[in-house]
Order: sequence, then C-alpha cells, then structure tokens
Amino acid sequence: MTRPSSRDPAAAPLATAVFLLGAALSLTPFESHDLWWHLRTGRLILQHGWPPTRNLFSFTAPDHPWVAHEWLSEALFAAIHDHLGPGALVALKALVIGAVFAVVAQTGLRESGRAWCAAAAAAAGASAARFTFDIRPQILTYLMLAACLHLIRRHRDTGGREALLLVPLFWAWANLHSGFVAGLAALALATLTMPKRRASLLVALLLSAGVSLVTPNHWRGLWFPLEVSRVALFTDTLTEWFSPNFHSPWLWGFEALLLATVVLLAASPVRPSLFDLGLLVAFGHLSLQHQRHVPLFAVAAAPVLARHLAALAAERVPAVPLSPSVSAAARWTPAVAAMLLLIGWLPRGDAFARTVRRDTFPVAAATYLGTQPPLRMCNSYRWGGYLVWRLYPRQRVFIDGRADAYPQAVLRDYLTVERLEPGWRGVLDRYRIDTVVYHRGSGLCAALGNDPGWRLAHRDTVAEVYARAPRGEPPGVDSPRQAVLRSGHAD
Repeated sequence: MTRPSSRDPAAAPLATAVFLLGAALSLTPFESHDLWWHLRTGRLILQHGWPPTRNLFSFTAPDHPWVAHEWLSEALFAAIHDHLGPGALVALKALVIGAVFAVVAQTGLRESGRAWCAAAAAAAGASAARFTFDIRPQILTYLMLAACLHLIRRHRDTGGREALLLVPLFWAWANLHSGFVAGLAALALATLTMPKRRASLLVALLLSAGVSLVTPNHWRGLWFPLEVSRVALFTDTLTEWFSPNFHSPWLWGFEALLLATVVLLAASPVRPSLFDLGLLVAFGHLSLQHQRHVPLFAVAAAPVLARHLAALAAERVPAVPLSPSVSAAARWTPAVAAMLLLIGWLPRGDAFARTVRRDTFPVAAATYLGTQPPLRMCNSYRWGGYLVWRLYPRQRVFIDGRADAYPQAVLRDYLTVERLEPGWRGVLDRYRIDTVVYHRGSGLCAALGNDPGWRLAHRDTVAEVYARAPRGEPPGVDSPRQAVLRSGHAD
C-alpha cells in the first residue's frame, strides 16, 4: 500500500503546537492519591537497591505478596523529587504528556501526509485523555505505546531495522509499568496483519516478550495486569476501573473522539487496514470497559483518524492557495496559541502543591498523628498513600491505593466501615482499631461523633481524627479539650 508523503512544511510548527497543548492539558490539577506511596516506594528502592515483594506499608496485610510492577518509575520519581524538588515532577509530567502527543502527531503525519490533519487528530486525542493526566507511572505507558505504534508503522513502510528498536523499548517499558502487555498485543496484531513484514515482526515480538521477563517480577509481571483486571471487587468499587460516564464533562472529549472515529471511517473514501481496525476494536473495548484505558485508545486512534480525515479532505475540500507569508503565519499560529495556553495554565506559587491538590489531603491530621505513639489506624482509602508518605515506617495504614497488595477480605472490610454497613463496628473491633482518620463531615465521622465509645481527638478543615474513649469514662461526657474540638475549632 502506498503511503502519502510526510514532507509537509507545517509539520514542525504543528508538532510543536501539539506538544505545547499536551503539556498545557497535563497541568490540570488532580487529587494525586497514589503519587505519595509511589514516592515512598521509590525511596525504599533507592535505599535497598531492589523493589519490595511484600506489603510493607499496612498492618492489615503485612505479609501479602505485592508485585511492584512500576518499580523503575517509582525510583525515577523519588530521585527527581528528592534531588530536583517536587516541582520537577510537574515538569516531568508536562514533558511526558507533551511528548506522547507529539509522537502521535508524527505518526498521524506518516499515515496522512497532512500535518494539519495529524495535528487535529492528536489534539483531539489529548483532549479525550486529559482526565487521566496524573503524576503516575502510567503516563510512561502512554509514551511507550505511542513510540511502539510509531516504530511498527515505520517498519511496515520501510522494512528497516526499526523493529529491533522495539526490543530495548519493551525491556524499559516492562520495568516502568505493566502496560507493556498492551504493546505486546499491538505487536502481535501487527505480526498477524502485515504479511510482508511478518518474519521480522515475529522476531521482534519474540525478543520483546523475552526481554519483558527481565524484571524483578519475571513472569509475574507478564501475568499481573491480566490478573488484576479480572478482579470484580476492584472493577466494581475503584473509580478508575469503572466504565466511562458520559454524563461527566470530563468524558465529553472521549465521546467526541469515539464519534468522530466512527463518522470518519464511514465517510472515508479509503478502507481501514486490518491493523487499524484491530487497534480500534481492541483499545475501544478496553476504554469502554475501564475508563483508565481511554488514553490508550486516544494514542492508537488518533493516527487512524488523521489518515481518514486527510483522505476525506482531499476528496471534498478544495485546496486554497496562500501567499508564503500567510502560509507561514497560519502554520505557527496554533503553536503561539498553545504557548499562551500553557503560560496561562502554569500554576502560580507552589506548582507541586497546586497540581496534586495537596489542600485536599490530611496534612494537619498527619502532623497530629506524627506526635502520637504508633496506632492501629483505620484511614480513608484515598488518603492511605499520603499517610504512608508522611508516617511510614513509624505508622502503618489500614489500606491505601495499592488494592492489589491487599487480600480482597481487607478491602471488603474497609468498604463495610466506609459505607456504615451492618457490622461496621465489629470490623473496627476485630482489627483492634484505636484511631480513625477520615473526611470531615462524612457519614463515618458523624457516626463516630455520636458513639460514646469514640472521642474526637483532632479536627481541621479537611479531616477528623477519632480515638477510642478510655474505658470507664462516663458516656456522653467530654473532656475540656473534647468540648473545644466539638465546637468546631481546628487543632
């Protein structure tokens, strides 16, 4: 199949625009619930030279196996945080997301031969995926998948040695994040659907699968993502594993990308390749099943979208001759606009604190808990990682964002308490909980506040900390400190 030429004078300026747009979109503030335990894990890896294999951070499952499949990302994050400062993590995220969609735009240019179509498709992909742009190892999977698909398409067209570059890419990817399995699936699809390159792609696939086992987790790293995605308790209770809710404005970009892909495929004068169809079906299914996979669809679909957009434009949109000066201005206008958007969205003051929404975490409560002796603490799932960051190793948590590092029974018990289901007090007794730290104004805090067996020990604008009342204390009688705290004053 003859591919359109990718020599377009607008390529460089529009790729710059897409990079800047991706970087700007990445600055959307998120409550980074998992970043904190990633940083703590990274520090442990840098200290000991090897990732942990057991759940070290919790007293509820201290010996439960833990597959630290993101160990290299965590070590990288911790090193950047400790040596360059927290703000450097924000810069890293912006650079990675910008690079993801710049690569996607370059792949779209290879497919379409039109830089404007490639840039438009890449920008649509970035907008669709923006609700996932957190400081987490999975952003590196987006970059690796974009590079993987670019190398596959380039090898399809040239038959050069690009396929061999996939081997070191997969070794790094397998140590950075378990999303490398998606890349192996894409490479297997290419092997099946590109008969002219089947032999070289098969060699690359076998070598890539082999080096993907060269990690501290070996074969467990290969099986782990498939195992986790089949746990109904995770997919039914953890938000990122839910199917997309198109009533949310955050998902409208994804909805638009889906609809645009369907319309363009139907209207395009060219037929999609089996490889393209396979990518759209596979990643479309994953993203509709679990919203955390939307960026994978965006990365895979945008070049396909660019190709069919260009084919449709070539057939129905007449070319408009422009003077060199007007043409140059038109090419650079998107980059200037994206730069202004990036500058406007740059966080003022403490960039890290604003980007990760540190104001939504129990900062003051963690300081208070740090002054107490070690406790058997029941904590919010969303705050577990932050408490690990602040209090480990002196204090261990009930649960945190590493759901796969806990027996399912622990997660069920946590949900029983959080939802105030029958027997929730029994769960606290069974785990011998003596302190609860939870969201101020929540139903759990209200229930504990009305329970004579518990006393309010700390309150601030974000969190409340309850401690078991000493035995023998008359029910309903507050100490002077308790009375002050119940009046609403912060600790």
